[in-house]
Amino acid sequence: MSDVNYEAISKLLIEKGKVRGKPVAISLFKDGVPAGYEAIDDTPCAIVRYAMDEGRRVYFDAEHHDCLVGLHHAGIEPGKKEIVTGAYLSETGDFFTTEGAARLKSSDAVLPPGLVSAIGAAPLDSVPEGVPVDWIVAVCNPHNANAIAGCRMCAEGVRADAVFGTSLCVELFATPWQTHNCLVASGDFGGRMHNRIKQDQVFVIIPIEHAHLLPPMLENIRVDVKKSRQMTKPAHSPFWAKLNKTSDDKASAASECEPEVQGEEPVLSMPWDAESRALINKVPEEMREMIIGNAEEYAQENSYAEVSMKSMREQMEKLGMDLDEMMSMM
Repeated sequence: MSDVNYEAISKLLIEKGKVRGKPVAISLFKDGVPAGYEAIDDTPCAIVRYAMDEGRRVYFDAEHHDCLVGLHHAGIEPGKKEIVTGAYLSETGDFFTTEGAARLKSSDAVLPPGLVSAIGAAPLDSVPEGVPVDWIVAVCNPHNANAIAGCRMCAEGVRADAVFGTSLCVELFATPWQTHNCLVASGDFGGRMHNRIKQDQVFVIIPIEHAHLLPPMLENIRVDVKKSRQMTKPAHSPFWAKLNKTSDDKASAASECEPEVQGEEPVLSMPWDAESRALINKVPEEMREMIIGNAEEYAQENSYAEVSMKSMREQMEKLGMDLDEMMSMM
């Protein structure tokens, strides 16, 4: 899509999506490799790492690669019998059965033979002029993957697909062409290893035709918590009693010309330092109980004598979240 600003989308994914390195532009080369791309003699799926972490523009084809599985799923060369039948899985380890491997490979996506002559990857913010981008690949934690891959769901009601443990070259090179849908993939053992994926990271794939949905999603993740609770809490929920009490207190204070009451003091079961206590007072009452409970549980599990901004930031980082960004959403 010529109207997609690749540099702006890349910056957004880095700053708001917290992706690792550079978002990667995957391009299907049908009529030869454009200038500016270099060949790699490595596993085809590794083109993501070269572009993402090293900022290189790379490609693989029939002469430049180091794995026939990736070449098979890219439709560049016919798959060997062992690959097509899944024997390379079932006969090299005890965890795959012959039937399981065969059934898996029979359902794996494969590009039509001859559709492409090569597949390239480049940092999204430095795609050579005139080179079409077919889809975007990013690596991030599951929390941010949920937001990125959810761009189409929120705009059009179409859920993202998700796969676990399947061959990464299938998801990188064939599935997006067939489904045209957003996708979250864990990648298989080899795909994760060749791309040096950390334990808490997954791949997110966004077809270029949906890239325009990323800014409305990532730039506007903000929830009116009180309004949401009013729409979702049942009549017997304690939420309504607290809401009515707060309303009565505010009405009473207004009638007596006193400063507005800000609600009840949060109930804490362990010490909190002054800074974290001030922060929790800024949290909407509807969310305080949950956040306090989680913060205190984390502090206790990690042998902290008190809840502090340090412990709360540490907790958020482990969840793949930024404390300041979370507060800005409230």
